[in-house]
Amino acid sequence: MRVFSSLLLVLCFQVSFACGWSVSPETSRLALFKAQREGFFRLTPFYYSADYYYSTNTISAVDQELNCLEWKKKLGNAIDTKDVHTILYETDGELFETAFENKTLKTTFEKNTFIEALLLSKNKAFLNYILFAKRLEYNSNTDVKWESWNQIGYNSKDHQLADIGDFEKKIKTAKDAFLKQRYAFLILRYSFYAQNKNEVIRLYDTYFTENKNTILEPWALYYKALCIENFSLQNYLLSKVFATCEEKSFAVLQHYNWKLTQETLALAQNDEERSVILAIESFRNPAPDLKTIEEVYKLSPNSINLSFLIGREVNKLEDWIFTPQYTNSGSPSVVFDGVDWYENYAKAKEENFNKDILHLRALEYFLISIREQTSGEQKEYITAAIAQLCFMDDDIDLGKKYTNMISDKANAFIQMQKNIQLALVSLKQDDLKSGKVQNQLFKYFDSVENLVETDYGLFKNLYSLYRIASDDFAKQGDRVTAGLLAMKSDLKNEGEYSVYNNPYFYSYIGYFDRTATVEDVDRLMALQQKKDKTSFEKYICSGTIAPNINYYKDLKGTIAFRTNNLELAYETFSSMPKDFWEKNYAFKDYLNENPFTPKILQKDKERKFDYHFNKADFIAKLIELKKQNTATSNLQLAHAYFNVSYLGNSWMMVAYDWTSGESYVDYVYGDNSENEKTYQKGNYYNLTMAKMYYEKALKMSKNNNEKALASLMIFECNYYGHYANIVSAEEEEKNPFKAGQELVNFYSVYKTTPTFKKYNCPLLKAFIN
Repeated sequence: MRVFSSLLLVLCFQVSFACGWSVSPETSRLALFKAQREGFFRLTPFYYSADYYYSTNTISAVDQELNCLEWKKKLGNAIDTKDVHTILYETDGELFETAFENKTLKTTFEKNTFIEALLLSKNKAFLNYILFAKRLEYNSNTDVKWESWNQIGYNSKDHQLADIGDFEKKIKTAKDAFLKQRYAFLILRYSFYAQNKNEVIRLYDTYFTENKNTILEPWALYYKALCIENFSLQNYLLSKVFATCEEKSFAVLQHYNWKLTQETLALAQNDEERSVILAIESFRNPAPDLKTIEEVYKLSPNSINLSFLIGREVNKLEDWIFTPQYTNSGSPSVVFDGVDWYENYAKAKEENFNKDILHLRALEYFLISIREQTSGEQKEYITAAIAQLCFMDDDIDLGKKYTNMISDKANAFIQMQKNIQLALVSLKQDDLKSGKVQNQLFKYFDSVENLVETDYGLFKNLYSLYRIASDDFAKQGDRVTAGLLAMKSDLKNEGEYSVYNNPYFYSYIGYFDRTATVEDVDRLMALQQKKDKTSFEKYICSGTIAPNINYYKDLKGTIAFRTNNLELAYETFSSMPKDFWEKNYAFKDYLNENPFTPKILQKDKERKFDYHFNKADFIAKLIELKKQNTATSNLQLAHAYFNVSYLGNSWMMVAYDWTSGESYVDYVYGDNSENEKTYQKGNYYNLTMAKMYYEKALKMSKNNNEKALASLMIFECNYYGHYANIVSAEEEEKNPFKAGQELVNFYSVYKTTPTFKKYNCPLLKAFIN
């Protein structure tokens, strides 16, 4: 393996990687389709993802709200359900018991309507139940209760454990059916964690089979299901829990026993139950699954689960088609039979793309065929999905047709999807240089931005949309906007890797370093200086435009130098502060040696790092040496061009990061090796210009010592130029390096020179055949 080092990594992250760096597949995955129906929230963990489950930091509170409503219905409408929630779900058991023992419930929970109702004499039994529930809650974890710092605890005479000696008595002495069932649930749950499975089943069958008009029933059924040893029956009961309560959705899928589909379906009592079972089976299937979608449609054509499965399938296709197209990873975030991708990647990519397009069209055809049979929100959702599939298949006109079918009365998330799709239409069909088009795009972008506050998952949509927009602007030749949108895309990608979270010199110029011309940089500087920016321009510049115009000037001068335009490079660098390279980036750490002494001939102890490098002065010296056109000046030029190659001590005149590896892929900006091969007509890797000037010096010089040095350096250029593109032993065997006449002359014609005596080496002589 070749030695690898990357300045970019060191500067950005203060960490060094041997073989490049990357982020999680889920971070890089593209996803544009995020239309939602009411009821999707509980399904959030089951969105398509490169991970086992979609990452979310929010869970549904619907079940808790239903429980609070049941208490309000029981104790009176004067109770505020928020007060019930405070006591049941936000109050620590120790705090509640302490207030009870000290008779300070009313003051501790001042103006809490639930407490006020519980303190009424007629409701004493209900207060005792809450006290028992809080004590039982406290009992369940005796090792970690530290809230009161031992002032109140198990060693305190004021603290009492819940009486768990006679559970059945608690239930039977409760005269109210409401309380009876709640005591039964508490004891059922306690028995589950005590691993008393028979008691869990008995309690459910006794107290919940007949009276299911409570949120406690599916909660209790969940515990019963997990105590059933027949896995098919367990699956069936879990599916019933899934269908009737939101809180347990995630837990159901964690415990569900896969690959028992037919056995579980055989227990279902109706089509709706069958549709739920099929949906559960598909919620974690990362493979194409149109078959299940078709089956669920036949069983429950307007169900939330059907919509969600359709969305998952669209997101799968976006990953398989868009992620390789618009990211540097080159493959989807979810890859099947991964080894095959590396045997013949180009072939595998083409074959998989063809399969994906066929699957896309089959899904699109199916959705079109059922669209008219659906209604309301389901119809709007399916219309948005069809439009997205059309765009993925580059059928822009048909996609536009279905986008326009989305009603203005559709919910906010479907409207958002419509705006994303209208943006896609504009990106593909309109003149992106038009100010009117750009400002309309801003309105589409802004409509999505406005929803991000309520759903952070939409950052993924913005990341994806801006990445595609960047590509479309680049195709129309606007690399400035393309670059700023690419940076905007990374800014929106949830901050998991983006260098723009802590912007510094290279994060502002990285995209342009890889793609821009000097004319592009001029346009970028003009935009940075523009006072009356349009709404679109203000938006793309926010967080992305460099605060210091000299960042861009340095890039412009560097690009000019790469293309051997010394006059423009000098003019640009001369317009910058003389101390810029002392104060910015890592220039002083890597541009600190004499550029006119070839690094490769220096021993480590001979190297000095106190050279005050000024790019303008360096370019001025090159221009002067070219005008002189003598053997000595050409030898100096040759040394300079050797040093600005990747082998030299001044490579940062040409590049902003350094690598001697050919296949390294930087995650943010992609593989730059092909660009680097073109720097200064190939000089950066192949030393072409250095060799040219050494050959000129050799031809013009009358001084044997100069000729010896030129001959030796021509050999070095040939050697390293040859191996710049040899990356395997097999290639080396087919194309071995052969030294030229210059090395023969070095060991014969020039063997009496001081240069020969200083640099003669047995390893060099071994190259003479």
